Amino acid sequence: MQRKENGFTLIELMVTIAVLAIIAMMAAPNLMPLVYKKQLETEARDLAMTLSNVRGTAVSLRKDISLEFKNQENTGDKFYWDTTRSTVHVLAKGLPEGVTFTPTGLAKKRTTAIRNLVTNPGYKEDLPEDPLTNPKLIMQWEDTEDLVFEVCHEKLTEIKSIKIFKSGVIDRIQNKPLIGKCE
Repeated sequence: MQRKENGFTLIELMVTIAVLAIIAMMAAPNLMPLVYKKQLETEARDLAMTLSNVRGTAVSLRKDISLEFKNQENTGDKFYWDTTRSTVHVLAKGLPEGVTFTPTGLAKKRTTAIRNLVTNPGYKEDLPEDPLTNPKLIMQWEDTEDLVFEVCHEKLTEIKSIKIFKSGVIDRIQNKPLIGKCE
């Protein structure tokens, strides 16, 4: 008398694996946009974190610290950042050299001056000079502006936008549609 054994035959297992492989091959192309979006998000967060670290370093060391978009080692006064993926690019329109943070945390283009001392138009000569209430000279902040960095992926039609306010505060990362090419 022969008894029946529970289990699967080799042929049943091979057919099951073949069916799973076919399903996986059909699903893989649909997953690639998700992978690209995650890569874009990771690079944008890394850039925002680096910008924040550079600003914090400038404030703590009380001197100008700059960030350039190059693949080099960081030094005391300069930080460098470059994407780790060849398909991800930074679009920094008008900021080819990067950004500099001042000792007070203000952001400026790396190539421009941020403050000028000018005569205070509201200075009253009949009162004693006081730096708080009646300053003779005041700073003019005309060269500061909000700075925007956009991170894009060659395979996507959206970008991640990072805005730095005049005060140096880094805004949230926003999704925007890509206009033009990601190069």
